[in-house]
Amino acid sequence: MSEFWASFSDPDFARKMTAGFVLYVIILFFRQLDRLLGPGVLLSYFLGRYHWPHREARIFMFLDLKSSTSLAEDLGHEAYLGLVNEFFRDISGPVLDNAGEIYEYVGDAVVLTWKEARGLKDANCIRVFFDIDATIEKNRQRYLDRFGVVPEYRAGVHLGEVMTAEIGDLKKGLIFNGDVLNTAARIQGECARLGRRLMSSAELLSHLDLPDRWVAESMWAPAPTGWCRLL
Repeated sequence: MSEFWASFSDPDFARKMTAGFVLYVIILFFRQLDRLLGPGVLLSYFLGRYHWPHREARIFMFLDLKSSTSLAEDLGHEAYLGLVNEFFRDISGPVLDNAGEIYEYVGDAVVLTWKEARGLKDANCIRVFFDIDATIEKNRQRYLDRFGVVPEYRAGVHLGEVMTAEIGDLKKGLIFNGDVLNTAARIQGECARLGRRLMSSAELLSHLDLPDRWVAESMWAPAPTGWCRLL
């Protein structure tokens, strides 16, 4: 132990400790920045992939908590925000496991996105919903103990082309612009009217190879996309 304590007075040891600490802070900073922007986005900024707008095919899922207004009134706004934050934290694992990205949070809703190939592979863009179900069910008791309720949610998903670009100067952001986002949001909105939890456009389903345990039911809708629910 005497040699151990004596090593702290060694100038070479102090230099190594200082260098190690600085390196740790740098790594931690970029790790947190990557989490703030979203996995992979920071690298895209560095490489300049989105300095100029370009077109790409993407899948978007709008996932919204049910009965948000009544929940906020019953729980109180502070407790409700705690519930929303807990829910968003819990879904991060399933999103990463299914190669997804969190595009943005809109109140008590979250917008997920995939590049077309990643979303279609192994039906990741659909599988994520059931993985989220499994995660929430696993943590059911924790939600009941802390908030007295278990989050319920609905989702709409669609595939289409968007223009992707980096915008802003003082605060930069990566945006997607295209009808696919509006369509996905409308599909999600139809879930409540039709009493369904997950609905997808027929266009997206036509590109997917669904596992046998999932059944898609065609539903009439006043739009060329055609909407379906997944059982």
